[in-house]
Amino acid sequence: MTTSPTIVRLGALAFAVLLCGAAPDPGVEVRVDLERFELIAIDERRPDEVALVLPIATGSPSHPSPPGRYRAREVVRNPGWKPGAKAKARGAVPIDPSEDGPMGVAKIPLTGDGFAVHGGANPLVVGKQISLGCVRLSDPDMLALLDWLDRAGALGPARATESGELHQAVRRPLAFDVR
Repeated sequence: MTTSPTIVRLGALAFAVLLCGAAPDPGVEVRVDLERFELIAIDERRPDEVALVLPIATGSPSHPSPPGRYRAREVVRNPGWKPGAKAKARGAVPIDPSEDGPMGVAKIPLTGDGFAVHGGANPLVVGKQISLGCVRLSDPDMLALLDWLDRAGALGPARATESGELHQAVRRPLAFDVR
Protein backbone atom coordinates (compact mmCIF):
# COMPACT_ATOMS: atom_id res chain seq x y z
CA MET A 1 0.00 0.00 0.00
CA THR A 2 1.33 3.43 -0.91
CA THR A 3 0.68 6.67 0.94
CA SER A 4 -0.40 9.74 -1.00
CA PRO A 5 1.87 12.80 -0.89
CA THR A 6 -1.07 14.87 0.48
CA ILE A 7 -1.48 12.58 3.50
CA VAL A 8 2.27 12.68 4.14
CA ARG A 9 2.24 16.52 4.05
CA LEU A 10 -0.79 16.72 6.39
CA GLY A 11 0.89 14.31 8.79
CA ALA A 12 4.08 16.36 8.77
CA LEU A 13 2.08 19.53 9.39
CA ALA A 14 0.23 17.95 12.33
CA PHE A 15 3.55 16.75 13.78
CA ALA A 16 5.06 20.24 13.42
CA VAL A 17 2.09 21.82 15.25
CA LEU A 18 2.42 19.26 18.05
CA LEU A 19 6.19 19.74 18.22
CA CYS A 20 6.19 23.55 18.14
CA GLY A 21 2.80 24.13 19.69
CA ALA A 22 0.20 26.53 18.46
CA ALA A 23 0.55 30.16 19.43
CA PRO A 24 -1.02 30.70 22.84
CA ASP A 25 -4.26 32.66 23.01
CA PRO A 26 -3.45 36.21 24.16
CA GLY A 27 -6.92 36.34 25.67
CA VAL A 28 -9.23 39.19 26.52
CA GLU A 29 -8.00 42.23 28.44
CA VAL A 30 -10.46 44.29 30.46
CA ARG A 31 -9.00 47.57 31.66
CA VAL A 32 -10.75 49.34 34.50
CA ASP A 33 -9.84 53.02 34.65
CA LEU A 34 -10.79 54.12 38.16
CA GLU A 35 -10.15 57.82 37.47
CA ARG A 36 -12.16 57.96 34.24
CA PHE A 37 -14.88 55.58 35.51
CA GLU A 38 -14.51 53.39 32.40
CA LEU A 39 -14.29 49.69 31.65
CA ILE A 40 -12.54 48.95 28.34
CA ALA A 41 -12.66 45.41 26.90
CA ILE A 42 -10.19 44.40 24.18
CA ASP A 43 -9.92 41.07 22.36
CA GLU A 44 -6.13 40.69 22.10
CA ARG A 45 -6.57 38.36 19.08
CA ARG A 46 -8.13 41.33 17.28
CA PRO A 47 -6.48 44.44 18.78
CA ASP A 48 -7.39 46.57 15.77
CA GLU A 49 -11.13 46.11 16.35
CA VAL A 50 -13.04 48.74 18.26
CA ALA A 51 -12.92 48.08 22.00
CA LEU A 52 -16.03 47.96 24.15
CA VAL A 53 -16.10 50.99 26.47
CA LEU A 54 -18.64 51.17 29.31
CA PRO A 55 -19.21 53.60 32.19
CA ILE A 56 -18.77 52.25 35.74
CA ALA A 57 -19.15 53.10 39.41
CA THR A 58 -16.19 52.34 41.68
CA GLY A 59 -15.43 51.88 45.34
CA SER A 60 -16.09 54.71 47.77
CA PRO A 61 -13.18 56.56 49.39
CA SER A 62 -13.69 54.45 52.55
CA HIS A 63 -13.90 51.22 50.49
CA PRO A 64 -11.78 51.86 47.37
CA SER A 65 -11.68 49.47 44.44
CA PRO A 66 -8.37 47.62 44.79
CA PRO A 67 -5.95 48.29 41.93
CA GLY A 68 -4.13 45.32 40.50
CA ARG A 69 -4.30 42.56 37.93
CA TYR A 70 -7.00 39.93 38.38
CA ARG A 71 -8.21 36.81 36.61
CA ALA A 72 -11.78 35.73 36.05
CA ARG A 73 -12.72 32.07 35.96
CA GLU A 74 -16.50 32.30 35.60
CA VAL A 75 -19.53 34.49 35.12
CA VAL A 76 -22.53 34.10 37.42
CA ARG A 77 -25.90 35.19 36.05
CA ASN A 78 -28.82 35.76 38.45
CA PRO A 79 -26.38 35.85 41.38
CA GLY A 80 -27.42 35.47 44.97
CA TRP A 81 -25.93 37.76 47.58
CA LYS A 82 -24.37 36.99 50.94
CA PRO A 83 -23.64 40.05 53.08
CA GLY A 84 -20.15 40.59 54.41
CA ALA A 85 -19.40 41.27 58.07
CA LYS A 86 -20.11 45.02 57.85
CA ALA A 87 -23.41 44.51 56.04
CA LYS A 88 -24.43 41.78 58.52
CA ALA A 89 -23.67 44.15 61.40
CA ARG A 90 -26.14 46.59 59.84
CA GLY A 91 -28.83 43.90 59.65
CA ALA A 92 -28.43 42.75 56.05
CA VAL A 93 -29.59 39.24 55.23
CA PRO A 94 -28.71 36.97 52.29
CA ILE A 95 -30.72 37.43 49.10
CA ASP A 96 -31.69 34.46 46.93
CA PRO A 97 -30.43 34.29 43.34
CA SER A 98 -32.21 36.82 41.17
CA GLU A 99 -31.38 39.44 38.59
CA ASP A 100 -33.02 41.97 40.93
CA GLY A 101 -30.53 41.58 43.81
CA PRO A 102 -27.66 43.90 44.71
CA MET A 103 -25.37 42.18 42.15
CA GLY A 104 -27.84 42.88 39.35
CA VAL A 105 -28.13 40.56 36.36
CA ALA A 106 -24.64 39.08 36.72
CA LYS A 107 -21.29 39.17 38.46
CA ILE A 108 -17.77 38.28 37.44
CA PRO A 109 -15.86 37.22 40.57
CA LEU A 110 -12.20 38.16 40.35
CA THR A 111 -9.26 36.45 42.02
CA GLY A 112 -8.86 37.86 45.49
CA ASP A 113 -11.10 38.36 48.47
CA GLY A 114 -14.67 39.08 47.40
CA PHE A 115 -13.80 41.56 44.64
CA ALA A 116 -16.06 41.46 41.58
CA VAL A 117 -17.35 43.30 38.56
CA HIS A 118 -21.14 43.20 38.67
CA GLY A 119 -24.36 44.79 37.54
CA GLY A 120 -27.00 46.42 39.67
CA ALA A 121 -25.69 49.98 39.48
CA ASN A 122 -28.38 52.61 39.32
CA PRO A 123 -27.55 54.76 36.28
CA LEU A 124 -27.49 57.77 38.65
CA VAL A 125 -24.45 56.37 40.52
CA VAL A 126 -22.41 55.45 37.44
CA GLY A 127 -19.40 57.74 37.32
CA LYS A 128 -19.19 57.97 41.10
CA GLN A 129 -17.23 56.37 43.93
CA ILE A 130 -20.11 54.62 45.65
CA SER A 131 -19.61 50.86 46.05
CA LEU A 132 -18.04 48.79 48.80
CA GLY A 133 -15.04 48.22 46.52
CA CYS A 134 -16.56 46.35 43.59
CA VAL A 135 -16.73 47.73 40.07
CA ARG A 136 -20.39 48.23 39.18
CA LEU A 137 -22.14 48.60 35.85
CA SER A 138 -25.78 49.27 35.05
CA ASP A 139 -27.61 46.04 34.19
CA PRO A 140 -27.92 46.92 30.46
CA ASP A 141 -24.16 47.60 30.34
CA MET A 142 -23.39 44.36 32.21
CA LEU A 143 -25.45 42.47 29.63
CA ALA A 144 -23.58 44.31 26.85
CA LEU A 145 -20.25 43.20 28.40
CA LEU A 146 -21.41 39.58 28.66
CA ASP A 147 -22.69 39.62 25.08
CA TRP A 148 -19.33 41.05 23.93
CA LEU A 149 -17.42 38.36 25.89
CA ASP A 150 -19.64 35.68 24.39
CA ARG A 151 -19.03 36.94 20.84
CA ALA A 152 -15.28 36.96 21.59
CA GLY A 153 -15.54 33.24 22.46
CA ALA A 154 -14.56 33.88 26.09
CA LEU A 155 -17.59 32.21 27.73
CA GLY A 156 -18.66 28.60 27.87
CA PRO A 157 -22.25 27.37 27.98
CA ALA A 158 -24.43 28.33 30.96
CA ARG A 159 -24.90 25.67 33.64
CA ALA A 160 -27.84 26.02 36.04
CA THR A 161 -27.36 25.37 39.74
CA GLU A 162 -30.00 24.19 42.21
CA SER A 163 -30.14 27.68 43.71
CA GLY A 164 -31.13 29.27 40.40
CA GLU A 165 -27.80 30.84 39.52
CA LEU A 166 -26.39 30.27 36.03
CA HIS A 167 -22.62 29.72 35.87
CA GLN A 168 -20.51 30.11 32.75
CA ALA A 169 -16.88 29.05 32.76
CA VAL A 170 -14.36 31.34 31.09
CA ARG A 171 -12.91 29.55 28.03
CA ARG A 172 -10.19 32.05 27.08
CA PRO A 173 -7.72 33.90 29.27
CA LEU A 174 -9.66 36.82 30.78
CA ALA A 175 -7.64 39.40 32.72
CA PHE A 176 -8.85 42.52 34.51
CA ASP A 177 -6.33 45.32 34.92
CA VAL A 178 -7.68 47.73 37.54
CA ARG A 179 -5.88 51.05 37.89
